[in-house]
Amino acid sequence: MTELYKKYRPTEFNEVVGQSISSQIEKLLLNKKFPHSSLFAGSSGCGKTTIARIIRTKLNCSDTDFNEVNCADFRGIDMVRDIRSVMNLAPMAGDVRVWLIDEAHHLPAAAQNAFLKMLEDTPAHVYFILATTEPEKLLKTIRTRCTTFKVAALNIVDAEKLVEDIAKKEDCFLTEEVVD
Repeated sequence: MTELYKKYRPTEFNEVVGQSISSQIEKLLLNKKFPHSSLFAGSSGCGKTTIARIIRTKLNCSDTDFNEVNCADFRGIDMVRDIRSVMNLAPMAGDVRVWLIDEAHHLPAAAQNAFLKMLEDTPAHVYFILATTEPEKLLKTIRTRCTTFKVAALNIVDAEKLVEDIAKKEDCFLTEEVVD
């Protein structure tokens, strides 16, 4: 049985609820102007990772060329060196290679400094998407090399509607008290 958050995770921008940045990102992708280094900042659970995964599909990045690194687990300079050692290689199956650096604020200063050069000299076929709940913990030089997208927390009205819609799809009755 699939967990509901996985089953109903958006795979297209029009499925993303409550994010005004979705149309801005779609426009950038449509015009082939999406930045090679981007930073998604917002509270936990607001959709940063989901939006990044949609972007990678819109960039025609294959599963084999997509790398998602959770810096809460892997955050040392060796991780940055590993990326640097393969980032210049051509994509294996898609058009581009994408690295999603999740929880980027956990990167120590040494790793952030090593990451700077990669952000400055990103090959045309490489995209770095950093996601964080605490952008202020990233070096200013990292933040200035990325285009920042602020991902808003879901407002209460949108959250209630989302819960009601999923309950209806699951053929599950929820009282108003539960939805609230």
